[in-house]
Amino acid sequence: MSPTSYLFTFEAGPEFPTPRPGQFVNVAVADDLTLRRPFSFAGIPAPGRFDLLVEMRGKGTRALAEKPIGSAVGVLGPLGNEFTLPGADSVSLLVGGGIGVAGLRLLAQELRRGYHRIHALVGARTSPGLLHHVLPSPTGDGEVLIEVATDDGSEGFHGTVAGLLERVLNELDAPARVYCCGPPAMIAATADITAKRGVPCEALLEEMMACGVGACRGCVVATRSGYKSVCSDGPVFDTNELVLEELVRA
Repeated sequence: MSPTSYLFTFEAGPEFPTPRPGQFVNVAVADDLTLRRPFSFAGIPAPGRFDLLVEMRGKGTRALAEKPIGSAVGVLGPLGNEFTLPGADSVSLLVGGGIGVAGLRLLAQELRRGYHRIHALVGARTSPGLLHHVLPSPTGDGEVLIEVATDDGSEGFHGTVAGLLERVLNELDAPARVYCCGPPAMIAATADITAKRGVPCEALLEEMMACGVGACRGCVVATRSGYKSVCSDGPVFDTNELVLEELVRA
């Protein structure tokens, strides 16, 4: 997928509930690590199976990535809420930064099954970090478009993916709904852009969700109605409800 990111397929069995776009799973990545690691569901290749897009960031993700094929791991899920699907007449703008594309992949697959129009915007610092190729392939009829942005200009739009979103919204000739996942600064910039234009926007937040059910309160986020647990109240939030200054500082 990228020099540090890998797409894994897990066999969960027919009794495993079908994940919805936006939900996540907590994985026991190694016997010597007490806390499970949360991952967004990144696809459903077949009933009873699910994909996870894993970036090796630390001991836990490396332990999972290095497990032999066929290894058994404990999982808890599906957990959390889900994205709100768009109306038939709107364009779905998917805005992903870095490994945040993982949280949008299952959504993109579902939108394609429903024949929704998709315009995906994928960003990274440099071209090797781009993960746009894990999304549904662009179509010649314009129903699926993919554009990329790199901070250093090595591929696609020269600048942030939020800057690319601003350009796309200025040129769009149809109602839009935005879905985003990525670093807090990217989500905050996306939320600011969409709020100024009155465009609905939902964000999938990435946090270390240790328990996954809201018990430990280790993944709280500031909202206009108080602090909420990302794992049990989210991980999908309407960006108008988020306190963006606190999100960036977290």
